[in-house]
Amino acid sequence: MFKIFFLLFLFVPLVELYVLIEVGSEIGALPTILLTIVTAIIGAALMRHQGVSTMQKAQLNMAQGQLPAVEMMEGVFIFLGGLMLLIPGLITDAIGFLLLIPPVRRLFSKKLIAQRQTQYAQYKGQVYETEWTERSSDGQSIQHVRIIESGAPDKESDVIEGEVLDDDKKPNR
Repeated sequence: MFKIFFLLFLFVPLVELYVLIEVGSEIGALPTILLTIVTAIIGAALMRHQGVSTMQKAQLNMAQGQLPAVEMMEGVFIFLGGLMLLIPGLITDAIGFLLLIPPVRRLFSKKLIAQRQTQYAQYKGQVYETEWTERSSDGQSIQHVRIIESGAPDKESDVIEGEVLDDDKKPNR
């Protein structure tokens, strides 16, 4: 991990410097400097606006009793996008603006969450259980349970799949 950060710390500024020199030779030094300053200002404004919007969505989800996992991950991407825009350079600015586009950010968030859930389940050998209740035509509640075991598929499982029938017309005691 340290090697990756070291390489990024070494090569990203060199590539950014090369691109800035090339762009500066085409449009001039002053417009290139102004471009990097303007992108930093726009990035800070976008980061603040979208951060507040994402926080409001997360609060709304929590008020409805839902987990704001996507909004939390979007908040991380907003922070990273704003950070990329504050770093001088055109490549980091392009990446920063890409992370501040809501549909792109939401797509990245959902994919990352799904990937991490799968990796964690495979690593831990977790069992996921999903259940829901339906009412049949005769008034009975039918509870469905679906169990997905991830991890080592050759390992024997003590999990039994089934359905629970529950009659709501129980006598009062």
